[in-house]
Amino acid sequence: MKKIIAATSFILILTLFYYPVFDDTKISFGIIFLCFVVLIFSVAKLYSPDEEKDYDSFEKEMDRLHKDDGIFQYTNDGFYFKQNSITEYIKWDEIVSIHTFSIPSPFGNRQSGLEITTNEKNYEFDHAVTPGIVKLTDQLYDNLPNCEEDSPTIRINNFGLDKTKLYERKAL
Repeated sequence: MKKIIAATSFILILTLFYYPVFDDTKISFGIIFLCFVVLIFSVAKLYSPDEEKDYDSFEKEMDRLHKDDGIFQYTNDGFYFKQNSITEYIKWDEIVSIHTFSIPSPFGNRQSGLEITTNEKNYEFDHAVTPGIVKLTDQLYDNLPNCEEDSPTIRINNFGLDKTKLYERKAL
């Protein structure tokens, strides 16, 4: 790209220097216009972010996140997770409901995560600090029969807590 800019600049300088030599001024104007167009687009491409690389790096990062187990280990019947040096096991059959939550943060961004409710206990996993949460979400969709991706978001209180129901066990 820099070679194109250098060559175009050289041609532009030669054209401006030998401008009176050309018999037809339309040729000079055409060369000057063409050089300016090439220079403008070359400089714009040189200084703009490369979208293809950004897209590829984003795809690689998402592939890595979808494969990363993080603090979770999966079995056919459920999954283990380790928090605060305590390992717990949740069976797929014991899950009563799953909600995503979003809470306003005093630091500007919203804090979001997953809330998993079982027969005995509630578990909350924050998206920002829980490694492996993307793969956990994939596993929940794969192992629970009727997870809903397009449920409406409900504001729970005046402080801005938003919850979306992803799964609720059907009563028999």
